Amino acid sequence: MSLLFFVLVAAGLWREYKTAWRPYQERFRIVLEQQGQRRQARAFSLGIQQIWIPQLGVVDRCVTCHLGYDYMGVLPADLAQPLTPHPLPSLIARHSFNRFGCTTCHGGQGWATEATAAHDPGDSWNDPMLTPRLAARYELSVGQLLQMRCNFCHRHEQATPGMSEINLAKQLYQTKKCAVCHMVEGAGGHSAPDLTYEGDVNPELLDFSHLKGPHTLFNWEYQHFIAASALLPTTAMPDYGMTPPQARAMALLMLSWKRLTYPPEYIPAPPPATHSP
Repeated sequence: MSLLFFVLVAAGLWREYKTAWRPYQERFRIVLEQQGQRRQARAFSLGIQQIWIPQLGVVDRCVTCHLGYDYMGVLPADLAQPLTPHPLPSLIARHSFNRFGCTTCHGGQGWATEATAAHDPGDSWNDPMLTPRLAARYELSVGQLLQMRCNFCHRHEQATPGMSEINLAKQLYQTKKCAVCHMVEGAGGHSAPDLTYEGDVNPELLDFSHLKGPHTLFNWEYQHFIAASALLPTTAMPDYGMTPPQARAMALLMLSWKRLTYPPEYIPAPPPATHSP
């Protein structure tokens, strides 16, 4: 029994030592020295790294491997993943990592320290990482898909710079007069479902019998805007003849309307009131 106990302890220590992230961290320390950041290299200690944001309930250990995330302008932009700096410094200037973390924008399982668990393609849980593979499934780019999560905070803005898909969807919502039948946050009609938290709809409550392609909430919303009558033959919603880009934009908007409890300081201030009607 003593021998078995010793073997188990040794195996546990070996497993903790031979982690998937340790080679990245050792390489990162070398990269810092090569870039003249000797003080940071000496101060860097191996181990699990994380960003904790209690206001959002976020624990992101993505930075255990993605170590160059906050070294924009210090490390080369073409540094190989996972050590590369974030490619959009102007965006990070307004959305710092210590306030937003990683998964708030990118999705994924922030508590994971292995790539398989953190980068799951979305087939086994409800908050997948927004990857090129997932975006390609819906003929979108990752940037377009990310706008859905941007609108978690920016949903009350009529237009937001850098969110062309969501801006298009908000314009379509107005021009197609969706509010005649649908209600959002207490404003609108009562003859159709309330869309305030459409992104939280349980897919099990939807009719997928006429849906073509993957049985996902995004695809259901997309085909609903392409031809509602084909998806739901008994629906009262008219077919608006939307183009595929318009339908994808509307689907992103619908999925962005979720029941979230972000603190007020995370919500952009409304535009100043004007005297004109």
